[in-house]
Amino acid sequence: MIKPLNRRTLYEAVIEEIIELIKNKQWKPEDKIPGEIELSKRFEVSRNCIREALKALEHSKIIFSKAGHGTFVTANAHQNIYAMELAGLLRQGNTLSELLETRLIIEPQLTYIAAEKANEADIKKLENIIKKSKETISSGSYDTIIGYEFHMAIAEISNNTLLIKFLESINEELNAQRKLLLIKHLTEQDLIREIKEHEEIKDLIKSRSPRKAEEKMRKHIIVAKGILKRADSDKMITS
Repeated sequence: MIKPLNRRTLYEAVIEEIIELIKNKQWKPEDKIPGEIELSKRFEVSRNCIREALKALEHSKIIFSKAGHGTFVTANAHQNIYAMELAGLLRQGNTLSELLETRLIIEPQLTYIAAEKANEADIKKLENIIKKSKETISSGSYDTIIGYEFHMAIAEISNNTLLIKFLESINEELNAQRKLLLIKHLTEQDLIREIKEHEEIKDLIKSRSPRKAEEKMRKHIIVAKGILKRADSDKMITS
């Protein structure tokens, strides 16, 4: 049974209630859900509120609409709900250090797998990312997200869909926090070192040296943790 909502943030409350209906299997994958008018009556909110909530859920691939037929629960709704909840969890007070520790568990193994699987096209993609990184440093417009392109490219080579999605969630939040913290702390020398290490990792993947590539990635992330710790300490001293 759908419960009427109180006056708290209605948009978020509608989303939460719909998610609960799906998680509790009252609305199952591929089921058609009630229309805006019916939902607004049941939840006792405006149609505009319902419309915005449905739009957000569709963006998260939890529901989908078919022109002339209505709105339906996606086949992968439960998986996408967990992905959305994970993204929310990552935004709740996680430190940069904790996020990097998680990457430290995942990425070396993905790098090992990439060194076993990489083909010529994969290596070319890694080389292009490194080239772009060097060009942006020369122009003075380096963006930390380019570094994550390299890491995500390695993850994609591993072809482990679940870990790729998990890593995407971590990296999205980590990059947002890192940009805020390191805007005054990441030196040109740090960037050059980062790109040099990326190149070394790429070479080990290219030469099919999985154990060496795995260890190099582990050391690379440990160094990154050290830079973030230094930046965090400087921030606390100057604040």
